[in-house]
Amino acid sequence: MKDWYGNDARKYESIISISREICSKYGYRTIHTPIVEYTEIFQRAIGNETDVVSKEMYTFSDKGGDSLTLRPEGTAGVMRAIISESLTQNLPVRFMYYGEMFRYDRPQKGRFRQFHQLGCEYISDKSPYTDAIVIAMASEMLNALGIFDFKVVINSLGDDETREAYIKAIIKYFSRHEDELSDESKIRLKKNPLRILDSKNEKDKEICSMAPIIGDYFTKDSDTYFKKVCEAIEKYNISYEVNNFLVRGLDYYSHTAFEFKPTTGYEDSIGGGGRYDKLLEMLGGPNLSGVGFAFGIERIMLLLDDKSFKETARRVAVIPVSGKEDASAFELYRLLIASDIHCEFLHLGNIGKKMKMADKLNCELALIVGEDECSGDFVTIKYMNISDDSLKTKKINRSEVVKFVAHHMISNRS
Repeated sequence: MKDWYGNDARKYESIISISREICSKYGYRTIHTPIVEYTEIFQRAIGNETDVVSKEMYTFSDKGGDSLTLRPEGTAGVMRAIISESLTQNLPVRFMYYGEMFRYDRPQKGRFRQFHQLGCEYISDKSPYTDAIVIAMASEMLNALGIFDFKVVINSLGDDETREAYIKAIIKYFSRHEDELSDESKIRLKKNPLRILDSKNEKDKEICSMAPIIGDYFTKDSDTYFKKVCEAIEKYNISYEVNNFLVRGLDYYSHTAFEFKPTTGYEDSIGGGGRYDKLLEMLGGPNLSGVGFAFGIERIMLLLDDKSFKETARRVAVIPVSGKEDASAFELYRLLIASDIHCEFLHLGNIGKKMKMADKLNCELALIVGEDECSGDFVTIKYMNISDDSLKTKKINRSEVVKFVAHHMISNRS
């Protein structure tokens, strides 16, 4: 779990701001759900046999004896909110969410026990065009953030008939290799065989490479649906590839599943999503289909250039030379702040320390108030980022200082 400040905080705020703008264009509204939900919400939505539920959730009992869980992902909570608030009266329902998620996972690059996700959920009737639009919106979001080196990896998990036939086939296949599987995959073979395809174990990966392909078990409807999704994506000129073994980590997906993979730098997926046809109904809501995605914000931050988020020098320092001028300098500071000028009042220490602090705070201007300035009713302005001594300082009538500083800031901004 990590503290965010400085560049990290600026990156986070920029990611949210830009993403909200893209989502708004596509008709999405923001929803904020509680960080804590009843545990059964995640058990029912995600699946008891998934790694998330079985090994990674932060679950505890409250004083009333109820089992509560810190949210490990965003979709289940959004679905619960849609049902409890009766939000399906006007379709489609489109929500964007962002915030903290929690999983007890092995910390590594781009992965934390408290992490942040940004996601979108679309609830309405099932349509391959909606799947493609959601993928296109997510791609546009990454582009708007300055991320272009990625590809969409896509697969279909088919309908119930497809999955039933496919699961039988892979159980038969993996059973022949059971002695070679990792201990974890041996457990998955009994409880949730699809999860073996998502194993990170190298030996498991080798065995999976020869496993049956789900596309060979598509029903006619599943095959047609997936082809239409791919055709619609191609209209957007989005780089994508089909991965027959992509299953995603949560049980609620059906038909389209996808991930966003960087093509340079960071190797793990930036995020992903898919279609869920029965999730809302499983949680007690109406029989409506949905599709959505989530990005890991920490993973996006790894791909962003730090230099673009450096704090720029946009501040003014008001500096009394000694304690005698504190009151006069404070009044000047108050007028600048009231005029919406980013300002520092540096009145502690000697003049040398005050000037060093102004430099450290990336101030552009230092407004010096000394004995001569008070008696002459002027302010000495020192430019902090100019090396030429002949241009470095100027004297401005006190009554003109606020106007002068405001004009300087506007001129520099343009």
